[in-house]
Parts: sequence; structure tokens; C-alpha cells
Amino acid sequence: MNILISIIVGVLSSFAASGLFLWFISHFRPNILISEKIAEGKTSKEELAYKIKVINKTKRSVVNIKAQLHLIIPTVVPGGTILKSRKIELKRPDPLEISKYDPKDTEGNYAFIFLTYEDLKEILKNENNTYLKFRIFATDSFSGFGKTFNQDYHTIRDSFVKGAFEPCDSFEIK
Repeated sequence: MNILISIIVGVLSSFAASGLFLWFISHFRPNILISEKIAEGKTSKEELAYKIKVINKTKRSVVNIKAQLHLIIPTVVPGGTILKSRKIELKRPDPLEISKYDPKDTEGNYAFIFLTYEDLKEILKNENNTYLKFRIFATDSFSGFGKTFNQDYHTIRDSFVKGAFEPCDSFEIK
């Protein structure tokens, strides 16, 4: 009888430990939001630039950040479709840190804008059935757990807005 109780206690404590670990993972991973629109505008040097904004909604800073933008080209081959990609160069694809989310932060240090000087509208216009895929990977500065976030931009009409992003916790483009 003691052996049976020991086995049951061992199994239940294993489930409890697994549940605690899963809770820990789900609450101590980055939470990043990506703008659904790309801002099209001029830089201070009057260069055409396209910008994608991200907001770190995590209560801790995120580090080990890597972002990439790709043109995805669906190609029909015998037996189906494959996706080819072409990398689009981002100006700063790997910032050292994005600060924790703090609604009282009037400077918006929890937000970051990635930009490219490649003419994205022209690239999409010249390619049929293509779309842009933005990906960002970040690691929680406390737990060390990472997560990847994706956003696709399919059409010129729905994806681009002329102007600049509003500061702080907003994806509005004016």
C-alpha cells in the first residue's frame, strides 16, 4: 500500500512540476506587436524609406533581437507550390535591446522602428503573387526564453500608408 501511495504522489508531483514549468514558459516569454501597415516616407536626408514598427508589450526588456524582411515568391513546380525568398536589407536588423513596456514612458523606449531604403512598392508591383514577410525574434531578458513573431504584407493598397508612425504605444501613421 505504501508503494502505491508513493507512486501516486510521484506522478502527481511530476504533473504539478510540468504544469508550473508550462506556466513559467507562457508568462516569461516576449510579447511583441508588429504594425499591420508599413509607413512610407522620407528620412531627414530626404531619402525614401519604408518603416515597420514593433512594440515590446513584455514587462521586461527583450534582448538578442534579430529582424528580417523577405520578399516571398510562390513558385509553381510539378506537384505543388514552393516558396522562394529574397532578403530585403534592413538598416538596423539587430538592436541590442528594446526596453520593457511602460505606459508612463513618454519617449516610447519600448517601441522600435525598422527601416529599409529598398523601394518595396516597386518590388511588389514588379512581382506577381508575391508578398513581404517580416519576422522578429527576441529573448526575454529575465527568463532567457525566446519567441518569433511574423507579419505578412500582401498588397500595396492594404499594406502601405504615406507618413510617419505616431510615437509611443500607437501604430497610427500620420
